[in-house]
Amino acid sequence: MKTPQEYYAQARSMFFTAHPDFQAALDELTESDARAANLSLRELREWHAERIYAAFLRQKKLDGMLFSIQLAEPDKAVAAEAIETYLKSHAEALGMTWEAFCLKNDL
Repeated sequence: MKTPQEYYAQARSMFFTAHPDFQAALDELTESDARAANLSLRELREWHAERIYAAFLRQKKLDGMLFSIQLAEPDKAVAAEAIETYLKSHAEALGMTWEAFCLKNDL
């Protein structure tokens, strides 16, 4: 099973494959653009790619990690396990027990 971050990166890549217009816009960025932003061209493209994907997720009102796991993991059982692991870590980060987190979020 991949980490949530690995699923996120894979889903973001899938998003740009499915939306070549966004990829084309990233490809049009130049070294001059990068210098103006005080970044390397790779960093600038990465920064814009993250902003584009995050804007898509916000517009659709999606949790980025949950959506990414569902999109990038073809095995439904593995996806369910990855989602549960992610949510348990989220509960822990909030200082909540898994049971309390489930109750609060109607899971």
